[in-house]
Amino acid sequence: MKITFVCLMILVCARTSGAFTLLGNSSNALGWSDANLGIMINTSNCPASVDVVAVSIAAMNVWNYSPTSSLKLYYAGSTTSTSSGFPPVIYCETNFQASTGGLDQNQVLGAASPSYSGDSISSGVIRLNVSVGNANISNYSTDVQKLILAHEIGHLIGLGHSQKASALMYYSTGTKTTPVLSQDDIDGISYLYPANELNGKNMAGCGLVGSSQPPSSGKVLLSLLFLFVPLLIYGKLRWPHRFA
Repeated sequence: MKITFVCLMILVCARTSGAFTLLGNSSNALGWSDANLGIMINTSNCPASVDVVAVSIAAMNVWNYSPTSSLKLYYAGSTTSTSSGFPPVIYCETNFQASTGGLDQNQVLGAASPSYSGDSISSGVIRLNVSVGNANISNYSTDVQKLILAHEIGHLIGLGHSQKASALMYYSTGTKTTPVLSQDDIDGISYLYPANELNGKNMAGCGLVGSSQPPSSGKVLLSLLFLFVPLLIYGKLRWPHRFA
């Protein structure tokens, strides 16, 4: 049993992913400095048929339940802002194409714009398309609205598009009808917002799940300690005469 546990630890720590991508201009681009992030919502221009607050909260919750991520998103209240800020804002844009720099209002349902200060995100906004056109969010079901908002929230927290078609962060919705995180999405948020274990230390260097970057030398030593201690205990119990 103990040897099986060690093998599983090795597999988890060694796993890498080359599919998820990060936003930002720096190779060290991170997410928000605080993994507990409130998002405010402006409903003033939203269609009466769309419960933007409920849809937004459901989309936030899609990202909240990864065991390897410390990210927690929550509704921070109403606002009248339509600008990128902190806390970030979700609002309905009646002039979507112009406000997004030319995105086709007949094709794109929403757009996220996080802004960076150094390597971290400092402000952000999500614009929902309520312009005249085919992509007005009121033309789509609640499930599709949740799917689009969850994808845009992924951008807001620092993720780019994934290369995996199964991922929520894939550039196209494809055949998806409900927002569900794939392992690649989980890898991405776990890299940006690793779960805190062992008083802030990542368990055996595994906190950055899916990262292509190796752990620091300190984490390597910690990893070796966790990998070999069970073996030593196993040997002590089975062959007690070999250990003084």
